Amino acid sequence: MNYSRWHMLLITVLSFSLLATSTVSAAKTTNAKKYKWAKPAVEFMASHGVMQSYEQEADRLNQTVSKAELTQMIHTLFKEFRVEPDKKIEIAGVPEGSTYYSIFRDVYGSIPSNPSGMIAAADQINYNDETFTYQPSKSLSRWDLLIALNALFPDIRYSLNEMDTKEIINKINSFRDIPKRTFSSFETYDKWKFAYQPLAPELGIIQEKKHNVYLGSDLDGVKTYAMLSFSKAGIMKPDAKGKFYPNQKVTLAETAVILQRIYNFYGGKGYKHQPTKDELIPNGTRLFLHEGEKSATGTTGDFALVNADDVSTLYLSISAKEPVDLRITVNGESINYTYERLNVLDAPVIIPFDGAYYVEIYPILRRTGKLVGEPQTDEEAEVYNNLNLAYFTSDHWTDFTETKLDFDDSQREYEQYLKENE
Repeated sequence: MNYSRWHMLLITVLSFSLLATSTVSAAKTTNAKKYKWAKPAVEFMASHGVMQSYEQEADRLNQTVSKAELTQMIHTLFKEFRVEPDKKIEIAGVPEGSTYYSIFRDVYGSIPSNPSGMIAAADQINYNDETFTYQPSKSLSRWDLLIALNALFPDIRYSLNEMDTKEIINKINSFRDIPKRTFSSFETYDKWKFAYQPLAPELGIIQEKKHNVYLGSDLDGVKTYAMLSFSKAGIMKPDAKGKFYPNQKVTLAETAVILQRIYNFYGGKGYKHQPTKDELIPNGTRLFLHEGEKSATGTTGDFALVNADDVSTLYLSISAKEPVDLRITVNGESINYTYERLNVLDAPVIIPFDGAYYVEIYPILRRTGKLVGEPQTDEEAEVYNNLNLAYFTSDHWTDFTETKLDFDDSQREYEQYLKENE
């Protein structure tokens, strides 16, 4: 049988089309088998409008996930991540008018402690100058995903019991592929290229002579608690050999499973952040009262004294160059204390906590009736700076006379230091 050139071309095209269709179908079948472990999560996502059916998504399950795709998945699944429609939030890397602006604003604008909290989930972070950038097109590694989710879902972190540094280090040693760098001093740690960098899957530990080992910075604490809490909750954890694969690009299949686990962590009812005790403290400035300790603190302005060890009673005295009265609020009830009573160092004022986690303390300069620490003029600022207001606190009966002498000596030494280094 003779075929024209056009017949032969049509046969070739159809053959190629059938081959391509067959190849795609084979890829789907292979992925469907390979990622069968993710099928329940994908079907869960489909039921919540986040993804299509498992069969429809099969050929994408091995693909990497960008920051924009992760954000869209979170935005659809966790509808609690919303801000007021007219609220303007500046997001470096995602300007207003960008395709992704609205979902980035909703999700990352909802991070507790915002706006400063937005830095914690960014894709480029510089804590030295507190700058950051979001990159919607960035393909996420497992470590990138962990750090972003740790910022968005703090309750997972808070579910981890407090541990001392030794216990923390023992536990993180089980993560075999997370490097731990030991430094002999804070100065050497401070020069490390990954110091203060949460996006680097490495940890800094300081071991000084004659001192206990400790984590290099608060950000090393953020990383360790993210690793340990997400592992304990079964959301992201090392394999049987202790490997976490921090630099491996996360796949769509993994992301679906991880987000479903987070959804289940909140009781299968979606995300609803429960404020911690610390987040409920209305005052931004905080001092801490610990069991068995006595302390002396020089400060101006109002503050919250946190009952860190759940003691029953506060013993309090103050000193100043001129009378300062205090308004002290416990469990929403306020009582005024005069300077004459508070300035008796060997007979401190007794204030029951009555189960309160903190008390609010407001110092008021008697001759003006104004709150100390909020100067309206340069003259007021100078008065407050020279007031030498000091607080003496303890959880047991204490004669603060010697404590004040020690405090005054420390203040003089500090002032002399400042003069010598001007």
